Amino acid sequence: IWVEVPDRTSPSRPRGRRPGLTIHLLQDGAYRTAPASRAFPGWTAEEIHVALNEPTLSERTTAVLERVGTVLGEQEGTGPDHDPLLRSHRRRGFERGVVQGIEQGIEQGIERGRTEVRAEERALLCRQAARRFDDATAQRLASLLEPEADPGRLAQVGIWIIECATGAELLDRVARRT
Repeated sequence: IWVEVPDRTSPSRPRGRRPGLTIHLLQDGAYRTAPASRAFPGWTAEEIHVALNEPTLSERTTAVLERVGTVLGEQEGTGPDHDPLLRSHRRRGFERGVVQGIEQGIEQGIERGRTEVRAEERALLCRQAARRFDDATAQRLASLLEPEADPGRLAQVGIWIIECATGAELLDRVARRT
């Protein structure tokens, strides 16, 4: 038998009674006071009283309940996955994690692909500049084109390779827009 006297802040606390929980166990036909619950091994009267009087479960109470639940599970040979609700939550959490991992992998793959395409575009522009002008212009162009250059910028450089009369003019345009 548990006898709970709510905290002082509770309107249902009887006058003159000290707040707290008392556990009475029937032993040899008589009730004796016990420091901890027999039904919930290891859960002390003080911890039970705190849990019953909290407006929301604290981290401390949650940790106590996990400890008691683990002891009960060991006694019964069960664990969290034997509870249908917990099993369902774990499965959904796992599935969400898998989906998030796939989405992150796709995003990383797309970004890697974009980076590779930009590198190929820069290399192509440098080859075109070498054909149109000379190797020195192509090498200088390579140093001016930043790896993160957006496709519009790279397309503009391609147009300049066609429009410019000299490699110096091309490099001047590219340098001014950097």
